[in-house]
Amino acid sequence: MEPNKGTSNRDISTPNSSQSPFCLLPLELFLHILDQLVSTRDGEQKIAFSPSNPITRTLRSLARTCRYTYPYATQYLYTYSLYLDSCRAFSRLRRTLGLELGYGHHPDALRYGEAGRHEALFAVAQPPKYITSVFLSPQKTEKCGSAPMIRLPQVIDLCNAIGRTLKHLAMDLQPIYAPTSEIEAIKPHITTNNIFLGMPVLEELMCSFDITDYFRFPPPNLKRMAITAQGFHESLMVFSFAIPSLETMFIIREADMDAEHIDDIFGNYHGRGLDVVLVDVSSNHGTPEGTRDWHEEDVVRIWEVDVPKSYYGDEDDLILCDSWMWDHAVRGALWNVEKRRMESWSEVEARLTAAQTPP
Repeated sequence: MEPNKGTSNRDISTPNSSQSPFCLLPLELFLHILDQLVSTRDGEQKIAFSPSNPITRTLRSLARTCRYTYPYATQYLYTYSLYLDSCRAFSRLRRTLGLELGYGHHPDALRYGEAGRHEALFAVAQPPKYITSVFLSPQKTEKCGSAPMIRLPQVIDLCNAIGRTLKHLAMDLQPIYAPTSEIEAIKPHITTNNIFLGMPVLEELMCSFDITDYFRFPPPNLKRMAITAQGFHESLMVFSFAIPSLETMFIIREADMDAEHIDDIFGNYHGRGLDVVLVDVSSNHGTPEGTRDWHEEDVVRIWEVDVPKSYYGDEDDLILCDSWMWDHAVRGALWNVEKRRMESWSEVEARLTAAQTPP
């Protein structure tokens, strides 16, 4: 979140100023207005509203209006609008939180003596404690200018700074700069650098397929997880099935899925109950030959969800599924998406036999 550079006491009017009509509102009414502002009409709750979203722009304006509105609008801003889609947005949040920007002179560093935030008001608002939901995908774009790519240590210390209050996180590690030498030096696999161990209340995680390349220990109380990996590999099995609280997992369907892949999921999961949702275009779905029969006592349930394909069908299926998952997760539409239960092979055989039997 970009701070108000150079903010001083003159920049924000006093509660008695005629320019502050909100000061006349009872606090309960003002908070009700903010609740109505961030609520959605379709029942979906976004991970974060983008900077260009009217809700974000309104909250920013309210935060700048006066001392009365600043603490409350700022709290909502940090709760609902942490949308870090560029290197610059990522660096400016670090600057606001007082974290080092990186190596050498950073283009987003403030000039000597320039205030990065109004300390007194920042202390009143206490934004970090209200950070509960974040979209983090720091792309290197033209808007970033000369800002360098984000590096793995910067992701780790930011997550360590805000992780304890996070409930919803969408994190794409593909854009970060992480050479092998730096990964070996920072040792993200060790407990002290594993960001997820510091997220005790995290319930929902959307992440890129490379998450287990950096962090082997999962969030301890996660309920819903989506990952853009195509099928389960060994480290992902260990990562995801080590979470006893996990209820739902979205993953892209294995390219050549067979009955053994299904058996591996059943054999490696030891929790109370898990819905595994396979994401793919409809033509790729189907029950592998010889797949086990389902039973009421099964703790694993396999589902399928169809990703729409254009009329021309010229998109790469994997890229299409990847984009579909990110889009639905960030706008809060993934977990309740329409899906169907995968058939067991005996159900498929019975249906085929019935279709071949003459009337």
